[in-house]
Amino acid sequence: MDMDPIRYPKPPQVPKGLVILGVVIGAVILIGFISNPFVVVPSGFVGVKLTLGKASKEEMKPGLHLIVPFIQRVEKMSVRTHSYDLTGANSINALSKDGLTINVELTTLYKIFPDKAAEIFIEYGLMYEDRIIKPVIRSAVRDVVATLDSAQVYQERAMIQQKIADQVRKELEKRFISLDEILIRDIKLPSKVVEAIEQKRRALEEAQRMKFLVEKEKLEAERKKIEARGIADANRIIAGSLTREYLMWKFLENIKEYAESGNNTIILIPYDTKMTPIIQLPKMKGK
Repeated sequence: MDMDPIRYPKPPQVPKGLVILGVVIGAVILIGFISNPFVVVPSGFVGVKLTLGKASKEEMKPGLHLIVPFIQRVEKMSVRTHSYDLTGANSINALSKDGLTINVELTTLYKIFPDKAAEIFIEYGLMYEDRIIKPVIRSAVRDVVATLDSAQVYQERAMIQQKIADQVRKELEKRFISLDEILIRDIKLPSKVVEAIEQKRRALEEAQRMKFLVEKEKLEAERKKIEARGIADANRIIAGSLTREYLMWKFLENIKEYAESGNNTIILIPYDTKMTPIIQLPKMKGK
């Protein structure tokens, strides 16, 4: 049954071009949301935005950011403290002043400048540890070890660590990296060299001990000499004050004290004929 076109007019037709445009726009919006145009930069990181492969020099701070899908992407770079080890196969061999090979293992603590992350990425990429830090540390270790003989390297680890850190810090700061600390984990020398150094150290300690004992004996001898001199001086002073009259008086005083004790019946004094004996007879007790 045919519809009356007057009573039932046909709805207006949408141009095919508009339909196609709408479908395209909808598809782009759908694809955009599916591909996630939002990027979150977490705390402790900064973002480096790349547009068609070209890095922007302005870092993206932590937070939510909008990018153009398929055209832009974001590389996230940590600005926290990192630990970089040069151990085992990556340890450093250096020649000492006396021509011996010294093996050094160490750990580097560092972080990049947050406001220079984009420049680091543009210049070195994400492999900046191997391209910056490793060569700088190797050069510093070899420079410092070359100024010292093997005994100094073996015995003065703290000094070596400080010198290496000072040199590395200057070089890394030029490349927008901050050095927190360098920690030497091990210094290896040939076993024969270590044994010779230890023997020399023990001999030096023994010599120091013997020197101490000799000095101690000298001081003890000097002390005894001074003590004997003091006793001799005291005896001379005493001898000069002991006159005959004083000795006789002291003798009589002692005899008198002894005679007055209750334990003697008769006391005979064998001194000389000029002195009178002192005789004390105890009183007879009545029965």
